[in-house]
Amino acid sequence: MVNPRVHVKAQDLGDAEDLRMSMLRQVGPAMATVAACVIATYVVPDLAFARPWKPGDPLPFWNLIGRPLETEEIEAEAERAEEVEEVAQEVLAGNDPEPEVAPDREVIEVDAVETLPPYEARDGDDKRAVRPIELFEGTELDGFFESLARADAGIEGSVVRVMHWGDSSIGIDGIPGAIRRRMQNRFGDAGHGFHLMAPPNTSYRHREVDFSHNDAWKKCFIIHKCRSDGHYGLGGTTYSSWGGGQSSFAPHPERSSGKVSRFQLFYAGQPEGGHIRVQVDDGEKVILETAADTLDDRVWSVQVPDGPHELTVRAVGEGQVRVYGVAMERPGPGVVWDSAALVGAFTNRMMEFDEEHLANQLKQRGTELVVFTFGGNDMIRKMKMSTYADEYRAVIGRVKAAKPDAACIVMAPLDHGERQGAQIVSKDVVPRMVAAQREAAKDSGCAFFDTFEAMGGKGSAGRWYQRKPRLMSGDLGHATASGHQVIGELFFRAVLRAYVDYRTRADVEGIPAQPEDATPEPPSAPEPPPAPEPAEAPAE
Repeated sequence: MVNPRVHVKAQDLGDAEDLRMSMLRQVGPAMATVAACVIATYVVPDLAFARPWKPGDPLPFWNLIGRPLETEEIEAEAERAEEVEEVAQEVLAGNDPEPEVAPDREVIEVDAVETLPPYEARDGDDKRAVRPIELFEGTELDGFFESLARADAGIEGSVVRVMHWGDSSIGIDGIPGAIRRRMQNRFGDAGHGFHLMAPPNTSYRHREVDFSHNDAWKKCFIIHKCRSDGHYGLGGTTYSSWGGGQSSFAPHPERSSGKVSRFQLFYAGQPEGGHIRVQVDDGEKVILETAADTLDDRVWSVQVPDGPHELTVRAVGEGQVRVYGVAMERPGPGVVWDSAALVGAFTNRMMEFDEEHLANQLKQRGTELVVFTFGGNDMIRKMKMSTYADEYRAVIGRVKAAKPDAACIVMAPLDHGERQGAQIVSKDVVPRMVAAQREAAKDSGCAFFDTFEAMGGKGSAGRWYQRKPRLMSGDLGHATASGHQVIGELFFRAVLRAYVDYRTRADVEGIPAQPEDATPEPPSAPEPPPAPEPAEAPAE
């Protein structure tokens, strides 16, 4: 006798099987049609816009189906993370992770030698770079390294100047300051370098400068596109005052050597320009006339005995003045690492600089290396990476046209993380942007430093945030003060490794003690006799 319940269940199973077969007969052709359409987008050029995946984009569903197969890559990531952690522990071992202030170097007179002595290794030169500087032709930094070799040898007057532009990732002079201190400890301290007349935002702070201002300057920051003439000064901000604006500059007595031997004031001549008063310490007050037929670039320079000094700059009326900033240097030999954080800027904001003005600023400053660190703000833009790479090429092209003999390094953005439940993962845009910047650097004759991979690659923002002390801030896109020091160390090791490779290269020998095109630096402009001091207009 047949059990009716069993009979019914068997009948239900049969019906279900029929239903599945019916669904497959309907879905199968539909899936085949979809697959044919997808294939067509790769075969027919006019359908390229509809391609669901393009080279450089992450593979769809790769985290689900492919990630378990990437055992070698996962192991490599773990090794990089461990190596970065070793560097971090070394950097943060002391209470103050910053290296000590560089001691003065022994100086060799130029007339004493014709060519530099052979490279001599120093302590730390053998440290391995977690991520090396990428040199696509192998010679992108040769000119910079040749100048660095003169400072390394102690040749008198060898001052190597670097300009570091970037977005908020280099704000508060964190990463540039960490690099500066390390470069100066290794190659000599030639001073702090360039500083703006007043902070354009709350993220502008230079710890090594004892600085004050009275907040009476009218500011125009390049990201606001507020100067149609494109004259923003080296640091991307121009300052104006009809009278009353005042700023003071001195090397910080504890966070730097506390010494300076030259001040340079970068300012503008312009129609109906007013007067600027400059004064070193309690010395003579000097009045600078800024009236000119057309807008032009000017530099006032003064030499002082190497030691603690303060420069005060004040707008004193008789018309409006425009000023950009002050540079502080020492005699050398050594390195100066200027930094200008264009907080909130897209990379293409650099195109707002007037070409001739930018050329004048870099020439007057004597810049030999330019470092770019952009990309953090560009990650929020809805754009193709090919378009972004074109923008970066244009920016590099403008700077190289302004200073053709300056070398350049593109420093990739930091990893940027995002929270997915309890996890912190790297944003998909980061490696794609790094690839675009690498392509732009290669095409433009720049060297490239992959900050993202140096930090440990995928997931580094999360690891840096979760470690103690934290190296990444809570926004998962900006490093902490400790993180600045670690990144500075990673970059410094990469530059130093490339420099040592250059000095030990078979084709590098007999570096002249003085560059062939070297010309004596013009003396400081003679100080005019004090003019009758104009009546000071009230502060704006």
